[in-house]
Amino acid sequence: MNKFLAFILVFIFLSRSGSTQNLAKYEPQSGCYIGAFILNDFNVHGMIPIFEQVSGKKHTGYLTYTSVSSPFPKAFADSCKKYNAFMQLGFEPDTAFRDVVDGPHLRNWAREAARSGIPIFLRFASEMNGDWVPWHGSPTLYKEKWKLMYNIMKEEAPNVVMVWCPNWRPDVSGDTSRNIMAYYPGDEYVDWVGVNFYMWGPVYDSLMNETGISTLSKLSAVYNKFPNKPIMICEWAAASREWRGNPPLPRITTDYCINHMQQLYQNLQQYFPRVKGVFWFDYDSHSINNSDFSLTNNQQVLNAYRNIIQLPYFVTDVNYNVPRITIQRAVVKNVDTIFFSVNCTRPITEASLFINGINLQTIFTEPYFFVIDFSNYEDGNYEVEIRVNTIDGYEGRGYQFIEIDNNNDFFEMIIDNTDENFVGSEGWISSSQPDRYGSNYYVIPPNSNAYGEWRFIPQIDGQVKLSVMWSAHPNRSSNARYIIYSISDSIIISVDQRNNGGVWNYLCDINVETNQPLKIRLISSTDGYCIADALRFYRNTTSVDLEETHGDEFELFQNYPNPFNSNTTITFSLNRNSQVSLKIYSILGEEILTLKNENLEAGKIHTINFDAGDLPSGIYIARLTDNVMSKTIKIMLLK
Repeated sequence: MNKFLAFILVFIFLSRSGSTQNLAKYEPQSGCYIGAFILNDFNVHGMIPIFEQVSGKKHTGYLTYTSVSSPFPKAFADSCKKYNAFMQLGFEPDTAFRDVVDGPHLRNWAREAARSGIPIFLRFASEMNGDWVPWHGSPTLYKEKWKLMYNIMKEEAPNVVMVWCPNWRPDVSGDTSRNIMAYYPGDEYVDWVGVNFYMWGPVYDSLMNETGISTLSKLSAVYNKFPNKPIMICEWAAASREWRGNPPLPRITTDYCINHMQQLYQNLQQYFPRVKGVFWFDYDSHSINNSDFSLTNNQQVLNAYRNIIQLPYFVTDVNYNVPRITIQRAVVKNVDTIFFSVNCTRPITEASLFINGINLQTIFTEPYFFVIDFSNYEDGNYEVEIRVNTIDGYEGRGYQFIEIDNNNDFFEMIIDNTDENFVGSEGWISSSQPDRYGSNYYVIPPNSNAYGEWRFIPQIDGQVKLSVMWSAHPNRSSNARYIIYSISDSIIISVDQRNNGGVWNYLCDINVETNQPLKIRLISSTDGYCIADALRFYRNTTSVDLEETHGDEFELFQNYPNPFNSNTTITFSLNRNSQVSLKIYSILGEEILTLKNENLEAGKIHTINFDAGDLPSGIYIARLTDNVMSKTIKIMLLK
């Protein structure tokens, strides 16, 4: 069935600046971002708020790694989003780029990245000029796969910044596989340039003939090759302890670490102004490479880091020159309004509306909103996507699910483990994993009498869908059992909590009756921890006949004639006395005029003449509303 969609979305533009712009995506207007890899810092448990507390300053970004064949790291992205940080992602292919193909996996991965709602600095196949990575050795193949990845991200995930990142190692004469520029795919395929380097310790420097080679020298090896690109130091650190020499006892290298730290951070603003991001690799990795790069194992090192990053040059907020779009979740019916906001430091040139992937309309001038009629839509859950472009050609995308409820029976009830309707016994509260509904979740240990129980007294009748959320981890149970005590019986449903964390997982449909208590209990398992997080009851059914749903209130008839030249008649009937308004809107949702706004009697046909002599040809919307509902028709003016 053909469906005319009417829907109003209102922009709230938070900030704008002038039209001059030469910055790359998310490049700060001034200053330098600070970031860190902290997942293996056990002193802060890999948690952002603890790290920022001990380091004394908010960081702009955080680093993690994943393979190209793995799913999008949603849990880490969600954690970055929660703390207003961007994600730097080491995105690593297999040996021969076998997993780098333009297919469903990479396309879906990129779409998940777009839906994350945060800037993602994608460091694909980095350190390609070093023979220690499996993607080293074939510059031609490397550039081919880089361009493929760049194009996929450009089409599917405009919030992704492609960071081309070699190791600092100097070129080897006559060996193209050890030549940095041999791997460079070209300016048009690179957003930012990165560089990785480490200060491994004084013994290492002596053994490798690197004594006297400073952090600034290593940075310069890449920095000086790219005068027109923002630079990110994607990984760097200096060792505070070193396990080398004979015998390989731990050597305290605190001064070595602090001197290199201060040398780099204090000189970026004056001598390396195009360095726009610097990430410390906060990891005691001595069991792997004989160096301790941890910031938190040594109080002197931590104090030095705390002091140096207090410089105002190190900024804490992302420059959103790529639009960041937030769409308000809503339940809509008939003609309705959904609000969303755009955070962008640059002027907006156009906005497009998509519902379930269908491009409905593009707007180029203010006022910015779309008009769509939901009255002929089937009730249910729909994805709204807003794409907003800037004067510089950067695009931002925002996503949200809305409920269309013309049938007036939408119901949703969420019970979190922190709510009064949840009871836990013999377990404990944890917030160690970010893939959760609220601030924490309830842990049920294996082989115990512990349990978590949600209790609910419905105020509705009928069938609802029951879904649950948990935090996934390899130590979870693969046979977590939920006992559902419904009106007449009980059932047990088992789920695997090692996967699908942080999302709603459907359990079953259950029947509920008003004031008849329900309870759902998660019990202990034998093969891992069970996580009692949030539980959701949901209903939104489609009306068989939408007109019958509202037929006892009023009816708006199609105008006659239609199309029309200057004059047409709009008629409607009321089945009860009502205060009604009849208004005309442009197809973009701009209110044109009010034809009627008064109390009218029921039981007769009301006729209104619409004189459009002063309006240009086009499609308009007539909308009739009272205190309960509204209806719309399209009318066509032809002159």
